[in-house]
Amino acid sequence: MSDMVRVRDIEMVTSDILYAQRQGARQLLSNLIEIGRLLVEAKSIVPHGEWGKYLEERVDYSQSTANNFMKLYQEYGDKQESLFGSFANSQSFGKLTYTQALALVALPAEERQQFAEENDVAGMSTRQLEQAIRERNEERKAREDAEARAAEQEAAAESAGAEAENLRK
Repeated sequence: MSDMVRVRDIEMVTSDILYAQRQGARQLLSNLIEIGRLLVEAKSIVPHGEWGKYLEERVDYSQSTANNFMKLYQEYGDKQESLFGSFANSQSFGKLTYTQALALVALPAEERQQFAEENDVAGMSTRQLEQAIRERNEERKAREDAEARAAEQEAAAESAGAEAENLRK
């Protein structure tokens, strides 16, 4: 046997810590999606009007928390994969925290992956992510409003042109 002790440097240990963090976050999100699936199933079984009582007494979730988990399942679960392509299996998704994944639900499913990649979502705090989504939505609304105004002006100009043509006749 050797008396030599292998000592790892701080970079190696830090790398392992960060890897374990990513794996833990990925596993947590996966588990929360599965809990959402099970909650959807439970809700279909629990008698009408008993859902809140069931949540409180049997699984110790608030209605809000249960709704969030079910929303995660409905948006990112296996049965929904066709609605958002391969986002759930993408590099972007694998790096998300629970709160980041929940914030991204505010985006149309078909736009999530591109948004996540263009904005380095995994590197953002939830607050920064929510702000980026708000700004994106505001820019989109302003653009749509401008296009609608331009279309209205074009229609009005065409109408005025048609009236002028009728007056000349």
